[in-house]
Amino acid sequence: MSDNRTAPRFSSALVTGATGFLGGHLCARLVSCGIRTSSLVRTTSSDLAVTQLKKDTSVISTDGSAKGMTEALAHAKPDVVFHLAAKYIAQHRPEDIPTLISDNVEMTAKLCEATRNSDCKALISAGTAWQHAGSPSGDPTPSPNTLYAATKQAADEMIDYYTRTTGLHAITLKIYDSYGPGDPRRKFLNVLAETAAQGQTLKASPGDQKLHTVHVDDIIDGFIHAGNLLTSGDLTGRSSFTLPSPAAITLRELAQTWISATGSNATIEWGSMPHRPGEVMVPWEGAPLPGWSPRIALEDGLRALQL
Repeated sequence: MSDNRTAPRFSSALVTGATGFLGGHLCARLVSCGIRTSSLVRTTSSDLAVTQLKKDTSVISTDGSAKGMTEALAHAKPDVVFHLAAKYIAQHRPEDIPTLISDNVEMTAKLCEATRNSDCKALISAGTAWQHAGSPSGDPTPSPNTLYAATKQAADEMIDYYTRTTGLHAITLKIYDSYGPGDPRRKFLNVLAETAAQGQTLKASPGDQKLHTVHVDDIIDGFIHAGNLLTSGDLTGRSSFTLPSPAAITLRELAQTWISATGSNATIEWGSMPHRPGEVMVPWEGAPLPGWSPRIALEDGLRALQL
């Protein structure tokens, strides 16, 4: 579903988090557009994922040090860096704290530090709307609902510092819920499809929480458009925007749309499970990325998953 999408106006890019769902789709789009694409992977990344990336991108392995990041940028020579690498844990345990901080905060600081000695001064970073989970809509005050969201907010503080003190120009794109082909995550839609295929009943929360659900192709459009804005000089300095769907819908409405779009039979036992701790019932609304809007209607996107 990626025909007639946003075309990159830059020549080269470095992508972190390329082994993930969004990062993999971003690399594929960039390569299909003829962009010289480098993927930055850690030495601990799976061999299978790295082998797949090597088919189309220049894979740069890093030990995660500041020196390693600097060497990566010197080798890749990107016009823009897309920073999508992150450690996601919905409900952390005490032993998760070091990894959340090192992967989300320290890595971001080291990547920004590496731009000091690089010709690349454009950074697009993936944030989360849950950095503002407890804030009134339109209020930019941070109020994370999980430690993960708190580390993403701390990563933004790192980027803020470097844009104030160096020549770095940066945009954080705060993402809501995403879906699309090839999604390996244990998200609601994937679990729903799996239980329906097995003829099982899905036990769920009351389903009254609202969410923005955006197709991965539209999210990738947002990242590329943001890259165009920075590399063209149309936006400079530090900015932060969201990538929302046209309207937030309840989880029940999402399930019904999936059933209608796919023609599948699904049995859901609403209310048999409690809401997760810190569940966001109404998503925070921030300023959308200027010049971007989602093109794929939810029902069309869900229907295409069955093709």
